Amino acid sequence: MEADLVITNGKVITVDKDFSIKQSVAVKDGKIMSVGTNDEVKPLIGSNTRVLDLHGKSILPGINESHMHPAFFGATRPPLAIDLTFPAVKSIPDMVHALQNRVSETPPGEWIRGFGWDQASLEECKNDPSMLPRKGDLDAVSPEHPVAFTDFSCHTLLVNSKALERAGVTKDTPDPVSGEMERDDNGEPTGILKEPMAQALVSEHVPLLTRDEKKTALLTALSHLNANGVTSITDAAIGPGGENFLYGVMSSEFVHLYKELLEEGKLTARVSALILYGDYGALTLEDIKKNIETFNVPLDVDETWLKFPGIKIFADGIPLTYTSWMNENYVSGNAGHGTSVIPGETDQEQRDNLIEMIRYVHSKGYQIGLHATGDRAIDAAVDGFVKAFEDKPGGDPRHYIIHGDFISREKADVLAKHNCGVAMQPFISAMIADFEPAVVGEERAAYEWPTRTVLDVGLNLTSSSDAPVTYPNWRMGIQSAVLREGLVSGKVSGPEECITVEEAIRTYTINGAWQDHMEDVKGSIEAGKFADFCIIRDDILSIEPRKIGEIPVLMTIVGGEIVFDESAGAFG
Repeated sequence: MEADLVITNGKVITVDKDFSIKQSVAVKDGKIMSVGTNDEVKPLIGSNTRVLDLHGKSILPGINESHMHPAFFGATRPPLAIDLTFPAVKSIPDMVHALQNRVSETPPGEWIRGFGWDQASLEECKNDPSMLPRKGDLDAVSPEHPVAFTDFSCHTLLVNSKALERAGVTKDTPDPVSGEMERDDNGEPTGILKEPMAQALVSEHVPLLTRDEKKTALLTALSHLNANGVTSITDAAIGPGGENFLYGVMSSEFVHLYKELLEEGKLTARVSALILYGDYGALTLEDIKKNIETFNVPLDVDETWLKFPGIKIFADGIPLTYTSWMNENYVSGNAGHGTSVIPGETDQEQRDNLIEMIRYVHSKGYQIGLHATGDRAIDAAVDGFVKAFEDKPGGDPRHYIIHGDFISREKADVLAKHNCGVAMQPFISAMIADFEPAVVGEERAAYEWPTRTVLDVGLNLTSSSDAPVTYPNWRMGIQSAVLREGLVSGKVSGPEECITVEEAIRTYTINGAWQDHMEDVKGSIEAGKFADFCIIRDDILSIEPRKIGEIPVLMTIVGGEIVFDESAGAFG
């Protein structure tokens, strides 16, 4: 047979069970025909075959972003929002300057959105984790524009006085049921809102994205993802619970927009989506029961490109905002051991309610992706998975913990025995490593994100960006997993939890395919699988680890079609 495409003279990192290295790949009808040496594949080259000569460049399986928020990510990038990420914004004056530029081109009274500021990267905040920009920093340049700036973690919202005025938030506004509306010594709101219910005091007043803006957000995200070698993504939360969350970036309309993009031939990455049935970060069992019977996802789609296998659940927040649900108290702040976002008056009630939610979703046959960062939250979630399997054994849902910052070896072992997984984000680890000791103490901070531990017990580990929390640069994720160096100090945090480059590559490829129940058709470069590839400039297996994050992606191929090309014609 004649191949449609042959890629030759490459370093083919197959990520098969032996992590074998080959030289050439042949593709027919969007699938891999053959993998081998140049001589072995050469007979498949015909008169109509396109040949790419990589001249020794490396090719990997397409990258699988196993946990992110594509629409949210796209909505945080220009043209829909100001980019406040590091290094564009390194200080509070940088943030103010970026706002001033947008004010100059925005009609008075219109909302201005921004995303990505990181207190750990702001010069004024580096020596004090509690130091934050506040409304007074923004007011001078935006007296007529309501402003809403979401931080990189999505757990803190900064707004100006005009935004508080539009939302009717004053010193007399009651505190939210969960999260925090920060106040000054006089009880006035400072403009800092932590966690979803507090953020909603203002964010619900920001105009929702239009349908066209939502589609722009998805297309923007796909463009950035393809430029980074990404060929598969897990959308971590869209559905009826996301209609009003941060301007509608997780609304149910995205379910239909994905299908529309697929039908238009514009879906340039394979998508697996978790459905959000209740408020983001504040989901209840009643929300799930109410919506699971009435909200329908498309069934008439090609599931090799688009599917909706699971449901998103939340157990807690994140450690830097003292909202992770921990077994031991924080070493600073006044949050004790944190609390769950699950309803309940006591820890035991919250634990019981979380377990009941897990049992119910499992009984309906769905995969569960469960946000849990604190060890108390993780322990409860794992116990819930075990009880769910006792209630309804069999099947292969492959439930997984999302983040799993402080998962213990014992709970990781239990998950592995039940064929579950954990989805971690190594670059987030690098971003927060220098600041965690002040929050959870040196010992817990060094253990956080225990990648070596979970791999050693046989638990399926995936790596991802959680974009827009971090930019979807998987090379930087691999560098972080291998080195565990703090982004600010360069200090190694928990060297015993480092993993190898080869192991890290698996977490971004075949392990993500496993999470998607698609390891038989993607995730490695083997005959019969989809022709999803990422071609990079440098040899990731031999380059100095501190340079991995800088490796350029030269070409991305999905289903045999080139969706990104920065090779400048070098491959012919």
